[in-house]
Amino acid sequence: MGISARDTTSRTPRGAGASRTRHRRPLLGGAVAVTTLAMVAVTAPAALADSAPAPAPQRVGAAPHLPRGAVRTAAPAGDTPIDLGVVLSPRDPAGLKKFIADVSTPGSPLYHHYLGTGEFGPAFGASAAEVDRVRTALKAQGLSTGPLEADGLTLPVHTTVGAAGKAFRTGFTGYRTSDGRHGVANTTAPAVQGDVAHAIRGVTGLTTLAEVRPHFTVHSKPRSLRADSAGASGGTVAPRATSKTPALCSGVKSLMSTYPPKADTKEYWSARTLATAYGMADQPNVGTGVSVGIFELEDYSTKDIAAYQSCYGTKVSVSAVKVDGGPKVKPDYRTGFGSESALDIEDLIGLVPQASLLVYQGPDVVDAKGNPVATSKNVLDVYAKMVNDNRVQVISTSWGSCELDTDDTFMDAENLIFQQAAAQGQTVTAAAGDDGSTDCLADAWDDDGDGINDNPNTTALSVDDPAGQPYVLGVGGTTMPGAHGTSESTWNSEGGATGGGVSHHFALDALHGYQAGVDGSGYNDACQAAPDTKCRQVPDVAALADPDTGYLIANGQASDGGQYWAVFGGTSGASPTWAALIAQADLDLSCAAGGPVGFVNPALYKLPATAFRDITEGENYLPETGAQPYGSYPAGAGYDLTTGLGTPHARSVIPALCKAVPQSAAGTFTSVKPTRLLDTRSKVGVSTKTPVKAKATVTLRIAGNKLASIPASGVTAVVLNTTAVSPTASGYLVAYPGGTTRPTSANVNWAKGRTVADLAVVPVGADGTVKLYSSSSGTVHLVADVFGYFSTAAGGATYHPAGPARVLDTRSKTGVSTKTPIKAKATVALKVAGVGGVPAKGAKAVVLNVTVTGPTASGHLTAYPGGTTRPSSSNLNWVKGQTVPNLVVVPVGSNGKVNLYNGSSGKAHFVADVFGYYSAGTTGASFHAAGPHRVLDTRSGIGASKTAVLKSSGTLALNLNDGNVLAHAKAVVLNVTVTHSTAAAYLTVWPDSKKRPSSSSLNWAKGQTVANLVTVPVVNGKVDFHVSKGSVDVIADLFGYYA
Repeated sequence: MGISARDTTSRTPRGAGASRTRHRRPLLGGAVAVTTLAMVAVTAPAALADSAPAPAPQRVGAAPHLPRGAVRTAAPAGDTPIDLGVVLSPRDPAGLKKFIADVSTPGSPLYHHYLGTGEFGPAFGASAAEVDRVRTALKAQGLSTGPLEADGLTLPVHTTVGAAGKAFRTGFTGYRTSDGRHGVANTTAPAVQGDVAHAIRGVTGLTTLAEVRPHFTVHSKPRSLRADSAGASGGTVAPRATSKTPALCSGVKSLMSTYPPKADTKEYWSARTLATAYGMADQPNVGTGVSVGIFELEDYSTKDIAAYQSCYGTKVSVSAVKVDGGPKVKPDYRTGFGSESALDIEDLIGLVPQASLLVYQGPDVVDAKGNPVATSKNVLDVYAKMVNDNRVQVISTSWGSCELDTDDTFMDAENLIFQQAAAQGQTVTAAAGDDGSTDCLADAWDDDGDGINDNPNTTALSVDDPAGQPYVLGVGGTTMPGAHGTSESTWNSEGGATGGGVSHHFALDALHGYQAGVDGSGYNDACQAAPDTKCRQVPDVAALADPDTGYLIANGQASDGGQYWAVFGGTSGASPTWAALIAQADLDLSCAAGGPVGFVNPALYKLPATAFRDITEGENYLPETGAQPYGSYPAGAGYDLTTGLGTPHARSVIPALCKAVPQSAAGTFTSVKPTRLLDTRSKVGVSTKTPVKAKATVTLRIAGNKLASIPASGVTAVVLNTTAVSPTASGYLVAYPGGTTRPTSANVNWAKGRTVADLAVVPVGADGTVKLYSSSSGTVHLVADVFGYFSTAAGGATYHPAGPARVLDTRSKTGVSTKTPIKAKATVALKVAGVGGVPAKGAKAVVLNVTVTGPTASGHLTAYPGGTTRPSSSNLNWVKGQTVPNLVVVPVGSNGKVNLYNGSSGKAHFVADVFGYYSAGTTGASFHAAGPHRVLDTRSGIGASKTAVLKSSGTLALNLNDGNVLAHAKAVVLNVTVTHSTAAAYLTVWPDSKKRPSSSSLNWAKGQTVANLVTVPVVNGKVDFHVSKGSVDVIADLFGYYA
């Protein structure tokens, strides 16, 4: 939707009295234009023998329809050049759709295993034999074809109107629209040789009937700021070098405060405040190498982009890729040329400054005099270039057309391109339009000059293309006054509203498609869906779009050299906002996707509602349209046809879009006698007695380890108690599978000189090893004791959640007969069978959180099966006066007990809480190794609704329902770390909706960083966290789950 007097349609202004400028730039090409992609109507008979007559020609599809009110004019000259594309059918259309579903659906074995550049054609393009047959048939009709294009589906043909008419048995006519534009159209559907009709989807380039426009709106006048008055930015943000979200410079902020004053988060949103509202600010774990592609049909002003980057202190790489010659008209804010590009580019710069931007530019939609230039074929060529190049991981488009006024054949051509993008792992976002439920409102025309709109479609319900495409993420719009976006509602003001509704053309699988079970209020069978299908609903998601609370953009230069700044709106801003979020996911180092997140719709629709801000107020009906027969799509709880699933909580959405928790093999537990596998002090597991150097990694062989009798195959994870001894500097340990990239998780945190232990359940790499990395500037000795392993072999034990239940507390005679502390070198024989939810018989091992408190001397604790010899291993280490917890998985002795030994010269109290047990058979849950993957970090908002410390006055509910494997988890294995504590306290982790137990999972002194493994049952898809005193940052890394 446009913003200037360069309006090429005739329509009565909407929102009388508003100071609004809106673009209306229809895409109607010149005399040699564009696209008719007709679907095959009848399957051709098999090829006949040479002696038989040639098969009768078959027409494919239907003749195009001229725009309402168009007048036929003289036919174009026969020697007029024309460029065509003969589009072939994929060799396996059903297989292509299945492949896309497999690589895009969480839980699929092929999830995120995309096709590489140049692989789509060989995999799904037409077969060489089919290509040869079509070439031969076209040659017989006098047409020469160029080389097969990269998609393996398009044969280019350069010819003339006369030759094309003869070859395809169709005539051509000129026409003039009611607003004076000229175009060309074929008069009948093209005919092709009967024996190749089955191989041809259609012919592009025969007609000029498509129409596209940008979807942005401006209500306010721009304000000029001299370049030397911009003031300080929020700090330099180098390209792809930091996760810091830039802040608006002081000069522009002051400019906007002049009369009439406009304030950040009220009358406009700056990049940083918008990112904060959506949880996108200061992205953690940022990587490099992600590019975003932007679709445009105009040029952009390098001065605008430079001014924006100067204000924000960014250095984002922005480069243009010209397609079909690219645009010729210079950007000019007064006529609107370049304004759409400014919004798209600058929004992305501000929200994801670590990415690089490639602006794919087709010819101008109209020239400086308003005459049409770009054709529908140009539109397809730009999209095809973006996909065939495969240089960008995300594609954002803010240009579209009303579906009812767009040829079905054109949309089918786009659909093939977007299918290829999905197969390659490219995400496509598209603006849902700015004309509410009646997207054709922008296509009004006046046939007879009486000032009355004569286009019947303007009052009919319609969605925007390509937002309604099945393989595109359609993005609607909201209004968001006030900091943090707490009052966000559906955008509908001053004659503009978010697009949304039901597609008349596309349908999805009603049983297995990503919108299965989703019906927005007002849903209707607009597409006349076939059995077991349902019409595509739009939009999928939403973001800020109201120009009265919109995006602050640098656009245009004043005569004195100053830079104009203005507030833009429209769903043109919402699409790049979601593109920026997707790019953040692609940049996230903790995202184990091994590539881009790709076609995200299936994953988004599987997410819990808490991943989005559900927009429940407003509707997208524009009363002046008199839209029939339904008119109004109201917002409401859950999915709706105005804002889709809602606006994002990015730190919940991004982890779910990553391949964070893939499906893994189910494993059962086998306990082993506690055995030391590694001790760098005594050459156990290593060849020297030297400590581990700074930033060094130790590789520990697990599969086939004879010391612990671990089998050589089938091992999925190992239970290790890891200990850091004599560190010369503070640091932490990272335990992770061999043969994989080191994650951002942590297992053991230590201070200089402090001995610290922590249990770890570590997935075993395909090479049978685990890695132990010392993230420290000093040296440290590492010790690792094995207590069991998980494997795919039959005969192991399965897990049963229990508790948390306190089974031992020597301070209060729980589990013992006195309140006296445990003496030096003494052992507590703790009965666990029949206690705390553990059955009296059948438990093979028990999961205990053991805490030592009030020790009078330094020491260690050893947990081992009752009735057996004490091993040399240790489970907890402490210094005098310290309270230390640690999770232990210890086999249950034949006497139903486990022993806890005080390896200290002083006394200490012991506390033990049951969190589950293992038993033989298959009645319990099997373990699935996962990660390590960060699921919670209050420092950056991962897994939380906002970036904020956990206070003792509240409880944090971590939603683990990722719509994938964790959705059915019975328990999870988390390594939990606390840091930045303001008081000595403890953390409790327990199943959601259950009463908070008296047990503790971690204990610490003020300011201390402490980690501990927890195995916690999952209820309602959540686990809860509570700190006993003060406040603290909490981090949780997932190492596996039980299901």
